[in-house]
Amino acid sequence: MSQRQSVPLAELRHCNQNQSDAVKELEQQFCLDNATLLKVVESFQNELVAGLVDDRSSDLNMIPTYVTGYPTGDEKGTYLALEIEGMDIYACQVKLKGDNGKLAINQYQYKIPQDLASGDDFAVLIDYVVECISDFLMRVGTQDLFVYSMAVSFGWAIKQTGLDTGRILSLGYGLSYPNGVGVDIVQLMHERVRLKGLPIKIVAIANDSVCTLLAHAYQHTTTRLGIVLSLGTNCAYYERTRSITKLKDQSVIRDKNMIMNTEWGNFGSSRRTLPCTWFDRKLARESINPQFHVFEKMTTGIFLGELVRNILIYLVDRDILFSGESSETLNTTYSFDTSYMYVCEADGSETLEDTRIVLEDMLDLSKTTVADREVVKKVCELVGTRAATLVGTSIAAIVQHMVEKGIGISEEGYAISISGSIYEDYPSFHPRVCKTIKDLIPEQVAGKLSVGVVKHSRIVGAAIVAMMAEKITTATSPMQE
Repeated sequence: MSQRQSVPLAELRHCNQNQSDAVKELEQQFCLDNATLLKVVESFQNELVAGLVDDRSSDLNMIPTYVTGYPTGDEKGTYLALEIEGMDIYACQVKLKGDNGKLAINQYQYKIPQDLASGDDFAVLIDYVVECISDFLMRVGTQDLFVYSMAVSFGWAIKQTGLDTGRILSLGYGLSYPNGVGVDIVQLMHERVRLKGLPIKIVAIANDSVCTLLAHAYQHTTTRLGIVLSLGTNCAYYERTRSITKLKDQSVIRDKNMIMNTEWGNFGSSRRTLPCTWFDRKLARESINPQFHVFEKMTTGIFLGELVRNILIYLVDRDILFSGESSETLNTTYSFDTSYMYVCEADGSETLEDTRIVLEDMLDLSKTTVADREVVKKVCELVGTRAATLVGTSIAAIVQHMVEKGIGISEEGYAISISGSIYEDYPSFHPRVCKTIKDLIPEQVAGKLSVGVVKHSRIVGAAIVAMMAEKITTATSPMQE
């Protein structure tokens, strides 16, 4: 994949002894050896297995998606997908053409108006969503007397209880509708769709990691894991249905492989299974959800930049950086944007000029020295490398679990699908993740792994979910295993 590369500092050439000692102290906390990572692998696998048993014994929610079987790349048909993320609504039409995964995409974006961000009647918001769907169908055209299958993907917390059933736990993302919590979202949408007379049937709910997995799987049929790494993070993978013992009271076919939504962002939250530092604990305490989503706070989005900012303030207070002087901007929480880390890590100039621009122009610090910039660049390297290492470690844990259970193994091996700005844009994130995976799993397994970035919008994966749902509900013979 095409990605900017980190330019590591070979040595701290301009730093004084106190600065060099401070960096060594940070290296001891953030550089993780293989023994530590193997403990994380073991802990992750224990949490994974516990989460398959019940909803109380694990930091991993392990939510069944009810999507079973694999796409072949030869399926054909026209399917619809809807994604709501924040205040954005995306509608998509995907024409599957078969022939090893060929497809065509029509997509349109809508905005939720600010006056619909809150209210007393959740149905008003859903009516607007349905209006957007109606507008989209007018744009792309429909076939007479044909009902289109649609899958929906929401950026809301939903307790999924079936392929096409799930109740809203919380909306978040700036939306406030008290009577929306507890609603069966598909049932409500069907009611409003029928009132509008639209030729669609919502056949499945899908989350972002499932969409990432299947968006890749239609064109790369050995794909078994889907990972999102952006503002937040999540992972979906295939599990043997008979191993999901918390489904024992459900009428689910036991000889299938089902996609599981791990919700791995919460890993390490109730047990000290991750190598947290003082800086991690400080960030967690001051966040809006202390003691939750610890893994997410160590690996993704705005949290990486905030970790760096906390470390820089710590070094300022010890007179290690910027002659002991900070700035109002640097003192402001979340002011060190994670994208600044990209710039600092990729800065290979003699005087670290790009890093100077970040510090002096973006963070309003007074004149910085080259030594200051070397320390800042090194801090970014340590935080960014640890994030990639922990992601690679968690992937290794799931891959080992799947190999040991014989899940989805093919002669071609496993493909892993990843989407999200952190993975795609952060310098050297990809090779760091791959190196970690290779270091932690047997060579014969590592040699059969491939990692692919979803090139087109992951909403395409929701359309694939709609296709899979159609296959699941209409199949009269066992699906491909």
